[in-house]
Formats: sequence, structure tokens, C-alpha cells
Amino acid sequence: MVTEIGGPSHWINEHHNYHDFIELSPRTQSRIYEKCAPLYEKGLSIRDIEATTGIPKSTVREALTKSGMSLRNPLNGNARHIDRLHTKRGGHTPYGYAYLDGQLLIDPKEQIIVRKILKLHQSGMSGNAIATELNNQKIPSRTGKTWRPCVVRRIIKANQTMKTKK
Repeated sequence: MVTEIGGPSHWINEHHNYHDFIELSPRTQSRIYEKCAPLYEKGLSIRDIEATTGIPKSTVREALTKSGMSLRNPLNGNARHIDRLHTKRGGHTPYGYAYLDGQLLIDPKEQIIVRKILKLHQSGMSGNAIATELNNQKIPSRTGKTWRPCVVRRIIKANQTMKTKK
């Protein structure tokens, strides 16, 4: 094909480089399963698969379960050892603790503050009063922000729960 582009004739190349195109595949259950099942079997969490593939967690979970795959649940004890090491837990790590290789361990720096909170609570102070006291003493929270009463109450409640489990 020859065309005029402001002067002499040029050949227009009809050839396309395939790397210039984005591969779009329909998001059917079977295609999602084919893409996500190997990642899940390697030990990636559904959250990690979402980050890797861009497919929403709920869609990944639905495709895996509808295809008959049983999902890991590290909270009820049916997870394999290697999965526990690579599986993230939902929510926040309890104040005074830290996760290392999937195990909940005591954080010595935060435990000093936890003991202070519990001591103040045992002396009769409320969550509001304890938060005010920590802020007045310029003791930073985990995030470096000011202490809020709801966080103090959550720490007290969590430690009371742990005492009853022991």
C-alpha cells in the first residue's frame, strides 16, 4: 500500500508487534481457577493472589471453592505447617505482640506500656483517664499518634481475655 504523507511516497507497514497488545481473557471461573490455583498451592494467601493478579479476593475465593479446592484456614488448625509460615492473618496484631514467621510473640517494648496500662486500670482509672495520662507523659502509641480511649480499652480487654485462657 502506498500513500502520500506530505511529500514522497512511503510504505505503511501493516505488521504489528504482538508485544504491543494487552492480552485480555474473559474472567470465567475456569480461567480464574487456572491462574490462581497454582499460586494458592504454592502457599500464597488469597490477599497475595489479589495483589499479584489484580483479581478481587472474593472472586478468587469463589473460583477456588466452586472448583472443589478446600481453602486453608490457619485459625482452625487445618493449615499445613508451610502455609502457616506464609499466611497473613486478618486484622491488626494485638498491642504488645508481634508476628514473626507466623507466630505471635511478645514485643518487649510494647509490653512495658501494656503493664503500665494494666496497672493504671487496676488502680481504678478509666480508659479515658489512662489515655490522657499516656498522652500527658508523651508516650507514643504504636502509630506514633496520641492514645485514644478505645485503644486503651481494647488492650485491657485483650489482656483480660488472655489471662482467662491461661
